[in-house]
Amino acid sequence: MATDPQRGRAGFAERRSVGRLYSRAKRDSCLKKESVIFSRAFAMPSKHTFRIKPIADLLARYPADPMKTIDPFCGESTLAYYRNDVAEHKMLANDFLDWCIAIRLSADLVLFDPPYSSTQIKRAYAGAGREVFKTDTQGARLYKEARERLDKLLVPGGIAISCGWNTTGFGKGYDLVEVLIVNHGGAHYDTLVTVQRKANV
Repeated sequence: MATDPQRGRAGFAERRSVGRLYSRAKRDSCLKKESVIFSRAFAMPSKHTFRIKPIADLLARYPADPMKTIDPFCGESTLAYYRNDVAEHKMLANDFLDWCIAIRLSADLVLFDPPYSSTQIKRAYAGAGREVFKTDTQGARLYKEARERLDKLLVPGGIAISCGWNTTGFGKGYDLVEVLIVNHGGAHYDTLVTVQRKANV
């Protein structure tokens, strides 16, 4: 069936106009959303994660009352008032978090910087004079159970900052805010820092 060239051109122009309006609306919608910050920096490795300058700078961008901050793997860090170091307190991270839950603490900021490997877990336990069992070195289980407890303690809208060799973070129910990659050079693994905000329920 023959078609009118003028009508065909008019129809195409109309569709193109609508397409442009849709693209602009989609772009404007995206611009209104909070953008995720991605950055990369170099620094020498250190067992004191929060003393590594790019990471210390990131932590300074998310200030919180130490009394409303919880850190179950603090090492020598004193950023959180409620903190636990297995070597100093002889208490496992999840036992400490169970205690926090039992006394009904709540946090605006939680810090998650566990041992990154089974070797590091063994080293931490040995430093605390604790016997190491096979179940203790299962990092994935340790991380999951600790995150579940921290989630109960963190208020909606609160910030969770995770350090490790991946950006898994706290998963569902959390919005990604920032990812920092810290390269340590040579054959060292990068340290990845993931900042998330707990969604308001």
